[in-house]
Amino acid sequence: MLKKMVVASNNSAKTREIQRVFAEFGIQVINYRELISEKIFPTETATDQYQNALAKAQFIRQFLPDSAILADDTAAYFKAFPNRFGLTIARELKSLGLKTIREEDAYLLSLYHDNMDRHAYLEALFVLVMPDGSVYHSIGRGGVTLAQSERGAYSVGFDTLFESENGKTFAEMQMSERVNYSHRGRAAKMLLEKIANED
Repeated sequence: MLKKMVVASNNSAKTREIQRVFAEFGIQVINYRELISEKIFPTETATDQYQNALAKAQFIRQFLPDSAILADDTAAYFKAFPNRFGLTIARELKSLGLKTIREEDAYLLSLYHDNMDRHAYLEALFVLVMPDGSVYHSIGRGGVTLAQSERGAYSVGFDTLFESENGKTFAEMQMSERVNYSHRGRAAKMLLEKIANED
């Protein structure tokens, strides 16, 4: 039974979130940088979420072939802006010179005015490459609406903006509740179910 995974990411905040998500399912996650020196990942595509995550996992697997390597690629979709963001949201916000997560949140909120459609969701795709080379993947969507303002103290960033079906933002829920609603929580649950079904 899977008990430990190595996450292929240079993003410390993302790593902490993934660690907290999988901890709810009894899985330990460590960042690859705890085992080897930091690497520069291959350039991501703007259109293929699966390939982005798979490339990251396979890249780190070269250095840690005996570990189960997890990677993700996350996208944000806004009904009011169908031709923006998606897989490239992080790159787009960075290109605008936004330096903090608060600045990113403020920018997204500033795009909206009264009567605009605020339907929005986050999508996480996990790819797990096992030591034997087998590959599992899953997709989870979370969030239904962009809030009018930041809410919640249990998390930061987009978690304070995306409201779930229960009317709360992700940041208004402790992790034990959030895993049932968030994009990464749902993707993690599906991934582990797929692995269990193979055992």
